[in-house]
Amino acid sequence: MHVFFEDDGAFKAGTVLADNESSLQVESSSGKRLKVKAANVLLRFADPSPSALLADAQGVASSIDPNFLWEVSGDREFAFADLAADYFGRAPRAAEAAGLALCLHASPMYFYKKGRGRYKAAP
Repeated sequence: MHVFFEDDGAFKAGTVLADNESSLQVESSSGKRLKVKAANVLLRFADPSPSALLADAQGVASSIDPNFLWEVSGDREFAFADLAADYFGRAPRAAEAAGLALCLHASPMYFYKKGRGRYKAAP
């Protein structure tokens, strides 16, 4: 099992070594072990590997137009996974959902961050 999570304002992915109720022991693709709060985990996935997920997500993020996302997101607060399902027209693959999260996070002029994995379109 792998996870996509937020750590110190950056998105990372890693392999779960131990899963407790409130925190996880995660090994990042660089080999560093981290203790991650369960609330910071945005996605859990089996495939692809964490390093492949981040590479694929960067490609997906670069192909998404943040202006289009801003136009279709409306005025409500939303979870990135919900917008990903709307954008892709189906349940998104892990790399697609992560890519959309990266795109939202990299577009502060279009989206305000409202919480872990939650955003709102800027007025």
